[in-house]
Amino acid sequence: MPLTLDDVRELDRQDPLATFRSRFTLPQGTIYLDGNSLGAQPSAAVAAVDGLMSQWRDSLIQGWNQGWFDAPERLGDRLAPLLGAGPGEVLVTDTITHNIFKLLGYITEGQRGTEGQSRARPVILSEGGNFPTDGYIAQGFCRFGGFEHRVVPEGEALDAYLDERVAAVVLSHVHYRTGRLRDMAAITRQVHASGAEVIWDLAHSAGAMLVDLAACGVRYAVGCTYKYLNGGPGAPAFLYVRRDCQQQGWQPLSGWLGHAAPFAFEADYTPAPGISRFRTGTHSPLAFAALEASLALWQEVDLAQLRRKSQRLIELFRESLAGCLEEHGISDITPDEAQRGSQVGLVEREHGYAIVQALIERGVIGDYREPGLMRFGFAPLYLSHEDVWQAAQHLREVLSEGEYLAPRFQQRGAVT
Repeated sequence: MPLTLDDVRELDRQDPLATFRSRFTLPQGTIYLDGNSLGAQPSAAVAAVDGLMSQWRDSLIQGWNQGWFDAPERLGDRLAPLLGAGPGEVLVTDTITHNIFKLLGYITEGQRGTEGQSRARPVILSEGGNFPTDGYIAQGFCRFGGFEHRVVPEGEALDAYLDERVAAVVLSHVHYRTGRLRDMAAITRQVHASGAEVIWDLAHSAGAMLVDLAACGVRYAVGCTYKYLNGGPGAPAFLYVRRDCQQQGWQPLSGWLGHAAPFAFEADYTPAPGISRFRTGTHSPLAFAALEASLALWQEVDLAQLRRKSQRLIELFRESLAGCLEEHGISDITPDEAQRGSQVGLVEREHGYAIVQALIERGVIGDYREPGLMRFGFAPLYLSHEDVWQAAQHLREVLSEGEYLAPRFQQRGAVT
């Protein structure tokens, strides 16, 4: 039988993560199902940014010696336990785009050195249907580095594409459209056995589930902090390099702050030791302040509880829509529990965009991706069971009453 409102309120009373909701600031009357694009604001972030503004006012340039300069390494160490990484293996810096480029260059230069060849293996693989930036930057790297870019069609196994020519593979741990979760350990072993390296993109898994890079044998990964980790719009990304892989040479964006002694102002570049060699230019302490406030909160989170609640919220949403989706020609492409991240994907190619806009007007915020995909992300720290149950009721009403057919919901903004 479908759960009633009283049932879901009882689930909230029993929820061990329920107290985290009060530590986020959300607009009144909003049910936020878009944490997979931009996480909600931790209340502590406001005070953290205000404090940084005061420090800037009072300390001026001396602030760089009062916690600003070492923030990429310090926040990396705070983030590491959420990724199954150790101290000195994660650097908070730049964007996913920049960090993939850095790692592709670093990996291929390292292959030249270890394999005794005049150049690295000539092929870079990426996956079809992945978030565009991963494929775009692989194309750009290949174009300027003289490599060949190949694409593994979406959904196909890697077996037929891995050979002695492949240098590196760029893969998403959780697919941004379908929410499908890859077997990180098995694929990492497979790629390494072929002599190649894999760069894992953790954009849709970090902060949504247990990630254990060390246990999976991962050497290289990237990710962002503005989605499930709630670092704020444009918050810095992160880069992971296993400790025993950190001394292989240069990364290609050899900027000033990645130098071994930046304030020696030497004419020639020498990579910094360890993870710091993956720094490039000056970062924004303002952005790091908001993220640090969120990461302080994350130190208190039990990731096993987080994963259990995430999956229960997803099932509650889908159960509450039973029979409704088929009636309106909507496909549910959400994978089974063992193979999914923390989102639901519904497809309606003709009206998907308008349906999402009608929900937003009701205060239920999801997002839309071409072609026809309505995505709903479930961030367990600030979503209640009642939120999810109510969101499903709103979707039922939007569909049954045809609200989405109103002309105002057909107008598209620059950002969808």
